Amino acid sequence: MTTPPKPLSFLSSKSVALYMDPNKRLQLYLRCPSFGIAHENEAIRIRDLKVRPDNFEINGTIYRLGVITQYTDTPNPRPIAVDNAKGGTQENIDIYGLPPRQTQDEAENVELDNAEITRLRKAIAGMEQSNARRGFPGYLGSRTDIQRLNWKAEAYNMRINNTPPPYRHYLQLTISTGESVQIERVVYDKQFEIGKEYIENIVFGNKKFQVENLQIGADQDFNDYGIEQGPSRPEPLFQLTPQADSVKPLLSIRSLDIGVLKVTCILTNALASLRPILSQTPLKELRALCHEKTFPEEPIVNTAQFLEIAECCPIHALSNRPNYRIHIGDAYQQNGEGLIDLINEWKKREMPIGTYYTMGVRYDRLITAIFQTFKNLPGAKFGENKETRLTNYPECVIVPMGNETELNAYRSEPTEVERDPFSSIVTIKWHPRGYAREVEW
Repeated sequence: MTTPPKPLSFLSSKSVALYMDPNKRLQLYLRCPSFGIAHENEAIRIRDLKVRPDNFEINGTIYRLGVITQYTDTPNPRPIAVDNAKGGTQENIDIYGLPPRQTQDEAENVELDNAEITRLRKAIAGMEQSNARRGFPGYLGSRTDIQRLNWKAEAYNMRINNTPPPYRHYLQLTISTGESVQIERVVYDKQFEIGKEYIENIVFGNKKFQVENLQIGADQDFNDYGIEQGPSRPEPLFQLTPQADSVKPLLSIRSLDIGVLKVTCILTNALASLRPILSQTPLKELRALCHEKTFPEEPIVNTAQFLEIAECCPIHALSNRPNYRIHIGDAYQQNGEGLIDLINEWKKREMPIGTYYTMGVRYDRLITAIFQTFKNLPGAKFGENKETRLTNYPECVIVPMGNETELNAYRSEPTEVERDPFSSIVTIKWHPRGYAREVEW
């Protein structure tokens, strides 16, 4: 005789919720109302959360919202089919697929639309002339680009004449995990931002999140960093200029614990999105870019156990930093004055033992210049310590500092967290006086 199934108790449901894969937990929450209380009251644990300009990803499952276009009586033109295959547009559009009109003056609206048609026709003519000069239809995709501009010009023309378009728009949610793709659609009858906020509230609203690794910004190798944006009108978080006053809390999250934070957009915008929701637990790692030769100084940054400032960064970014462990992708100023000023500041601050900074340096001549700067400091000597003694670069420069400490500066190969195939690493580390042994070279 089989035992009839029994529903989980509330305490059991909470335990199941805590250890369940977050994507499966969300699906269970949406399909099983009795699971709702446990889901809404227990923290969600996520290994990897990536928030990009055009989607977000939870443990390898990508959620993308877009507006697609579907012709009612004929197959979709090629440009529309291509755009739909990419997940659709991520902007507010009207029934014609165009940016909504900004004024209430009909004559002004018609004038603006006609000006846009003229601009589009000029762009099309230029592309066609370029193709004609080449003697063939053009580079791969150029015909699709021309067709897309023609389609847009015709859409403006229909709007001017109040002609109903032969297509409809749908709000599409695409959930993909590897080759598995799930698509859900509803008629697009509200602004895109309203639909986006609705999805974010379902997934992230009213709950506490514990995230091991959080990425904010586009995917790319961090040492080849370049700010990217997805939609043509990205939200303030992903703008190419600081927009801290306009940035909203990240993904409608109410409470967030993070282990490692990687930011590949402008850091001040990312910090503005986190500040209202982030717990007081210090980050294990923060990896971000120095924007316009500055790097923010605020609690989220200053309490990170390991701070990596990617790519080229002025060495004065190390000034007054309380972090014990900092890595700069490329920091050296050839005249050495910035480094000397920094060392003098460190002497006044009496840096704690165990503090150490590393810098990626791409050329041997710059490494030589850095060590020459250290060597010329008052009381500096050559030596070796237990970190350098058995390496390919055993020599270090010993610089006496305040409070019976010494600074050891030496060259090393990059570790995994400092990985850059074009660089060696200059390490600057504080030890008790006498830690390194003076030697003759």
